[in-house]
Amino acid sequence: MVAGQIFLRHGYADTSMDCIAAEVGGSKTTLYRYFPSKAALFAAYVEEVGTLVCSALAAVDVEGKDPEAVLEDTAQAYLNLIVAPSALAVTRLVMAETGRFPDVGRIFFEHGLRRTERQIAAILRRLAERTDAPGWEYLASPGAAAHFRALCEAGPHEGCLWGLSETIPPEEVFRVARQVVGYFLRGWLGNVSCAS
Repeated sequence: MVAGQIFLRHGYADTSMDCIAAEVGGSKTTLYRYFPSKAALFAAYVEEVGTLVCSALAAVDVEGKDPEAVLEDTAQAYLNLIVAPSALAVTRLVMAETGRFPDVGRIFFEHGLRRTERQIAAILRRLAERTDAPGWEYLASPGAAAHFRALCEAGPHEGCLWGLSETIPPEEVFRVARQVVGYFLRGWLGNVSCAS
């Protein structure tokens, strides 16, 4: 989306509908016909970036593997996407602009983080349904998906977000995903044998 590149280049505050219309090559009236406000256009951009995350999570095979392997695949899919340059760029933009424009943070939370959590929660619920082992039903509890997401975001992702490193090598993504699953299961199930 061209508007997304403009938001990243100029920031939310300094991007106007006039500027976007000029760069896209249409009229401001036409732009307003599709997007009633700059906030609506920004929401569409966040939604577009979030679609990559949702597609990767939707591709996780929940039925064909053991539950811990499903969780590792979920963590790897999420990690690979949150360290992608486009995801890091929009996250940095939101962090920079939310103080002055709280709607930017709300849009990112609703169209990005909350949407991702709903997908993770669906995976956790399905694992809780198909697993007979004691305690696994807790994976369907409120808050479980948020904790899983937060564990994925801690550590190497933060290093990328703050510019300490540009990317995470595949072997590190794999290691972190296993660690996330181990911590998550210990926290939510306690008595389950976990990966470490």
